[in-house]
Amino acid sequence: MIFQQIVNEDSGCLSYLIGCGEAGQAVVVDPGRDRVNEYLRLARKKGLRIAHIVETHTHADHISGNRDLAAVTRAPILVHHGAGVAFEHQDVRDGDTIRVGNVEVRVAHTPGHTPDSISLFVVDHSRGPDPWFVLTGDLLFVGSVGRPDLGGARAAEDIFDSLQRVLRPLDDLVEIYPAHGAGSSCGKAMSAKAGSTIGFERRFNPAFRYDDRRAFVDFVMDGIPPKPAAFDKIVAKNKGLAPLVAAKPRPYSAREAREAIAQGACVLDLREVADFGDGHVPGSLNVWIDGPQFAERVAGLVPTGAPLLLMGAPSDVDRAVAALSRVGVDDVVGFLQWGLVEWRSEGFPVESVPQITVHDLATWLEEGRDVVVVDVREPSEWDEGHIDRALHLPMFEAVARRAEIPGGRPMAVVCAGGLRSSAVISALRRHGVDGLHNVTGGMAAWAKAGYSVSRQRETPAGH
Repeated sequence: MIFQQIVNEDSGCLSYLIGCGEAGQAVVVDPGRDRVNEYLRLARKKGLRIAHIVETHTHADHISGNRDLAAVTRAPILVHHGAGVAFEHQDVRDGDTIRVGNVEVRVAHTPGHTPDSISLFVVDHSRGPDPWFVLTGDLLFVGSVGRPDLGGARAAEDIFDSLQRVLRPLDDLVEIYPAHGAGSSCGKAMSAKAGSTIGFERRFNPAFRYDDRRAFVDFVMDGIPPKPAAFDKIVAKNKGLAPLVAAKPRPYSAREAREAIAQGACVLDLREVADFGDGHVPGSLNVWIDGPQFAERVAGLVPTGAPLLLMGAPSDVDRAVAALSRVGVDDVVGFLQWGLVEWRSEGFPVESVPQITVHDLATWLEEGRDVVVVDVREPSEWDEGHIDRALHLPMFEAVARRAEIPGGRPMAVVCAGGLRSSAVISALRRHGVDGLHNVTGGMAAWAKAGYSVSRQRETPAGH
């Protein structure tokens, strides 16, 4: 048997190629839209023809590459019969099998994360009749379980039942490989490990500690991470209810870009925080192309319906288009061909963002300056330690809650390392919020410098 895990480190998405070398056939599971060429190259390298494409569930955090891959390979797309997809496919049900040579894939319906979730038991008959490993989709992660996206507490009960019925009875040595890992928003506290065993998870995964359904539901429902920003749009595209669009950006001169901006376009600045802070096109959104969860952050912050113009190195433009296609951000109409150089040479206005160190911020606070600290990290990060009397506005809530930011006072925006804070500043400035300073190094630098933190779970009132 040939087994290959394909990791997307930016998003935490995991997909798989499983094949039989003797038969020269393979199954691809949970393909990502931005990895189609990688599956094709891998199959060719291994001497395999992709014969089946399988989805463990309807994804809500990224656009599937199933139809793109099927168009090239002519392989059928297999989904659970309850998925309700509108494109050409084949239905599978609990107990169905998929065979490629000596490799057999057995389907188990494991609802919870979504009603159509399945797990795939993989048997190598050249090795024995029992499953070697299970592709658990978003039912079970390494160190965690899937979030109940659609059904709340009732869906959490389904997760409990699926674990009890399908996974708990397995031998400790059976390996598990999930559809997501660390960096994904599909669960909480996921491990960075790419795989595990049932025995390891039985011993260390908190989800396996609960034999009582109600206690398990309470555990799952506590601290669920926010839904992906483009949740509804991504689900609609993955069901075939909304069209898939391929962005074809063209080069824009500075004058063309300025006209497009006047008509509602938004510049997405892909450059590093320091470069963006030194100077950028007014109204630009800054998300560094090499930062974690680049595409997901853009999807959560980009103005709805605004055509996008990219600002960055030519190689970064291609990477950005591919990454954004994964989350359904397809309205990329162009890129500034000569970047900020031409923009400046035309005499067009340039804005900047003041960058301050944690030492600057500590000095301001010690001197009693009337500064507002705005913390844009997630609640779990906030609970681990934050600056006393900071205002907590998680990144994807900051724009909607901007009225909570006191006016007329300087603001120091902080995250874990200085990337999210720059992105939030750029989004807030599009809505007229001024006086924002980016704290370089973020809370990591604050803690390393030995400055004090508070661990109060509730945001103090009266800012």
